[in-house]
Amino acid sequence: MGARCLQAARASSNSRRKHKSGGRKARVIKNQLDERHNDKSVQEIKHFVLRLPQMLANKQWLATHTAIAEYIKETTDSFEFHDTIQCEEDFLNCIENEKVCPYIEDLIAQKAPLTKVLRLICLQCVTGSGLKPKVLEYYKRELVQVYGLKTWLTLCNLEKCELLKTQSGTRQYAVLRKTLHLTMDDSELDAKEKSYLSSKYTPLTVRLSEHIAKNKGWTGIQDMLRLLPGATVDELQTLQPRMARRNSASSETSSSLESPRVILVFFIGGCTYHEISALRSISQMEDSNVEFVILTTKLINGTTFIETLMEE
Repeated sequence: MGARCLQAARASSNSRRKHKSGGRKARVIKNQLDERHNDKSVQEIKHFVLRLPQMLANKQWLATHTAIAEYIKETTDSFEFHDTIQCEEDFLNCIENEKVCPYIEDLIAQKAPLTKVLRLICLQCVTGSGLKPKVLEYYKRELVQVYGLKTWLTLCNLEKCELLKTQSGTRQYAVLRKTLHLTMDDSELDAKEKSYLSSKYTPLTVRLSEHIAKNKGWTGIQDMLRLLPGATVDELQTLQPRMARRNSASSETSSSLESPRVILVFFIGGCTYHEISALRSISQMEDSNVEFVILTTKLINGTTFIETLMEE
C-alpha cells in the first residue's frame, strides 16, 4: 500500500509540473493574441498579421497536448495502473515470484484481458527462472477454466518458447540482475540514469550493448553470457589493405578529438521503444564516445509480442 501511495505521489507530482508548464505556455499565447487590442501602427499590425498563423497553430497544438495529457493522467492515476506497475516491479526485483501472485489471481477472476494476464505470468516465470510445478499447473487450470479451452493452445506456444516452464538449475535472472545492475532503487540511481530508466529497470540488451561500447567486446562477462539462451559469437574483422591505408591517411589529418565509434545493434524478432530510448540516452551522455545505430525486424511491446503467440 505504501508503494502504491509513493507511485501515486510521483505521478501526481509529474502531472503538476506538466500542468504548470502548459499554463505558462497558455499565458504566453494569450498575451500574444491580446496584442491585437493595443493601439498599433500600420507596420506593427502588419507584423502581427504575419505572426498570426503561427500563434493560432501554437494554440491548437497546446489544446491537443492538454487533451492528450489529461487522457494519460486518467489512466496513470488509476489504482489498476499502479497495481500493475507494483506487480511488475516486484517480479523484476525477485520479490514473491516463487508463489501464486494474488494480483494475477484477481485479474483472472475479473476476466481481465488475456494478454495482460499472460504478460504478468510470463514475467514472473522469466524473473524466477521458471515457475514451481504447482504454481504453473494452478495458472494453467485457472486460465483454461476462465478463458476457455482454446487458451490451452496459447499456453503450449508459450511453453515451446520457454516463456512458461518449470524451475530447474541456476536462477539465471537473479544472477544477471545483480551482476549487470538491471534493477536499482532510487538511492542507487544517478541523474544520468534517471533520464532514461523506466520503472527503475534497464533492459538486458541495453546493458550488454553498454558493456560492448566500454570494453570493445565481451571481456569480463563471459560467465554471464553462458546464462543466456543461444550461442554467442565473437568475431574480429580485419581491415583490408586498401581500407587500412585510407584509415591511416584520415587519422593523420584528423583533429586531436577522437571521433565517436559507431556500434550497430541489430534486434532480430523486434525491439521496444524503451530499448531504443535507452541506447540513445547512453550515446548522448557527456562521457560517452559512441553512437548506436539501431536496426530491427519489427517494433514491438509486451502486448503485441504475446499476441503473436496466441491462437485464435
